[in-house]
Amino acid sequence: MAILRSMWQKLSGHGEVNSALESSAPTSAQAPALKLASVASIGKTKDMNAEQYAPLYQLLNQRQILEVKIEGSTLSYQTLVLAIDIQRGLLWLDDLFPKQHLLEVGDRITLRHHRNGEQLTFSSPVLAWGNNYGANGLAILLPEHVSYIPRRQFKRADISDRSSLSLKLRAVGHEAIYASVLDISSGGLRASVPGNLLGQLRHGALLPLCELVLSDELTLRCSARVRSFRLLRLPHRHTQISIEFVDLPFERQQQLQQFINNVVYLQAPETVPERRIA
Repeated sequence: MAILRSMWQKLSGHGEVNSALESSAPTSAQAPALKLASVASIGKTKDMNAEQYAPLYQLLNQRQILEVKIEGSTLSYQTLVLAIDIQRGLLWLDDLFPKQHLLEVGDRITLRHHRNGEQLTFSSPVLAWGNNYGANGLAILLPEHVSYIPRRQFKRADISDRSSLSLKLRAVGHEAIYASVLDISSGGLRASVPGNLLGQLRHGALLPLCELVLSDELTLRCSARVRSFRLLRLPHRHTQISIEFVDLPFERQQQLQQFINNVVYLQAPETVPERRIA
């Protein structure tokens, strides 16, 4: 809590945390005014800080629903952006739906929004509850940067030759299974599971457990969502499944991306210098 208090003082420029919260919380009366001010500022200001948060302003203005995952939980929630306070580094969100009782100040949540084949996602800690300051929702730390990324832009690394890597998956209502990873990106992976699993899988289904140890320093543990699957009979009877990581923490995403970059770099063919004829 001392760390959060110090962060608040730094963000707000006030000596007291409560004064910073109260002055920035979007009360029921202030929320519409904040929204209108935000819309106007993004169209007229030349402030680069405002421009870099254009995707969030668009979500605010269009009242788009965001998916929310709580770190350590497989449950999924929904919310809306209520206000963006760049000056204090705050993002105010509406109360989560359905109502939850898991979150505490300091917990991290991951927000995600899909748009025409692109995805915006970021993780941030909860800083305050709006009802403590006469407002709805909750405040989280405004991320340093947000942008949409084409979902298929993720660089993939072929790790099918690493037989020692074992992926552990569990579908709702079923025992955990083990699979071999064929390739992986920072957004998901493709794996092979012995046997016919078509009866256990469905498109868009949530897998509460996805666990993969890539190295002594990097273990992925999150939930996942089924994106595609098919039964193959050669070279042996097996099910190929493609999954998307759902609530992988941002720090793990960065570590995973570095792992992928290293694998891709090592797999890239060496450039042979052109031989010149004298």
